[in-house]
Amino acid sequence: MVDVKLAPGAEEVAMAGMIAEMIKANLEKPEKLKDFNRLKSRVHILAEDAETEMTMVFDKGSLTVYGGKEGKPDLSIVTDAASLLDMANLQIKFGMPWYFDETGMGVVKKLLKRELKIKGMFTHLIALTLLSKIMSLN
Repeated sequence: MVDVKLAPGAEEVAMAGMIAEMIKANLEKPEKLKDFNRLKSRVHILAEDAETEMTMVFDKGSLTVYGGKEGKPDLSIVTDAASLLDMANLQIKFGMPWYFDETGMGVVKKLLKRELKIKGMFTHLIALTLLSKIMSLN
């Protein structure tokens, strides 16, 4: 049984509910469940164009999703909704997010243009890699 839950009030934030359901579905794949059970991190996501934000608190086998910003995040992702979708469409190859196809190169370009900002990406690289693998639809 996967422990993914919405914190009180998070159901009012559409992005929070959508991403929680996406992660639940992804965790039906054993390799994603293994990464989920390893991840301990607090991740804040702000979709500027949708004017919505959420925080995911991963604790090695459980996830609580909050509407809005909750606590001090290890990773903070600020971008638009389309870029979040691009990140979810990253391919996973050799156990790592793959940045050498069209989708991956698009994500890298957005990072370089600062259209996608990930605070903590170098200090929490393993957490970012595990998050990318868990959230990837592929």
